[in-house]
Amino acid sequence: MKMPEEQTSLANHIDVSTDKAQLDEIAKKLLKHKIILAFILKECVEEFKDYDIATIENKCITGEILLNQVPVDQDVENVDADSTIVSADTEDTSHNEGLVRFDIVFDAFVPKTGELIGVIINLEIQAKLDPDNPLVCRAIYYLARLISRQKGPIFTKSDYGKIRKVYSIWICPNPGEKNRNSMAEYGFTQRKVFGNVNEPRKNYDKMTGLIINLSKEETDGQPDIIRFLSTLLSTTESVERRKEILENEYHIPMTREIKEDIQEMGSFGMAVQKYGEEIGQQIGLAKAVTSIMRKNNSTCEEAMEYLDIDIDSRPIIAATVKKLLEEQKAG
Repeated sequence: MKMPEEQTSLANHIDVSTDKAQLDEIAKKLLKHKIILAFILKECVEEFKDYDIATIENKCITGEILLNQVPVDQDVENVDADSTIVSADTEDTSHNEGLVRFDIVFDAFVPKTGELIGVIINLEIQAKLDPDNPLVCRAIYYLARLISRQKGPIFTKSDYGKIRKVYSIWICPNPGEKNRNSMAEYGFTQRKVFGNVNEPRKNYDKMTGLIINLSKEETDGQPDIIRFLSTLLSTTESVERRKEILENEYHIPMTREIKEDIQEMGSFGMAVQKYGEEIGQQIGLAKAVTSIMRKNNSTCEEAMEYLDIDIDSRPIIAATVKKLLEEQKAG
């Protein structure tokens, strides 16, 4: 059994990755519009639920909205002391992961309290999340980095009371079946173990992570933010239908820039479909291999030989088999 030529060609595999990267960049450009960020803040961030979209857009989102500019692992010096995100011009490079940067980072001002909140929005376009790299763990790490980067620009020495709250919001347009159409929030809470403890919430409520898993279908009780983002980032719904929903139901004005970004997003629908088909075929072949392994008590290599899987495809199928077996063992 052989995978189609486009699946076994290294050049075409690179094209899929390129398409996915382009789609990712287009989606982030769309999310970066202030009115889109304002809607996300109102629906996802507790401090902004009582404000209307126009107020959040024009009075609360302050300073520059940075796209792919702030390195995750770089400690910074000589930066803007008024910014929670403490951006840097330098880049951080890991030997294994290359350049690692936050997708979208910006400050948001809360009129009621006068505090600045740092917000990260990351887009996760993988069709299947990596069990060895849980998204919630990445969110926690990103939050910790935004907290630790405040030392120097925001507070010095032991002035930890000046730490500003940060949010990490992860948007997953193509989650696995189990997580589709869901939203979860993670943060610090106080659990009284013994005695009378009355620590003000503001002292420990310093970081919140949200993971929003989108859906292609509307369901009863579905939060507005899921339908809004599912419509905005859809690669299957027609461009005209998406513009109609966004403008009429969510009152997003169709400016020239937003129209162009929506149009561009729609043009890359085939990239996601192609990527999903490739992942789906890899998983299908891997499941067939594991079945043969159990039935014949054979090794992975023997099972792939039995199924006549193309030589060039075997490394990626073997890696997928390993993941499947680990997931089955853990489950």
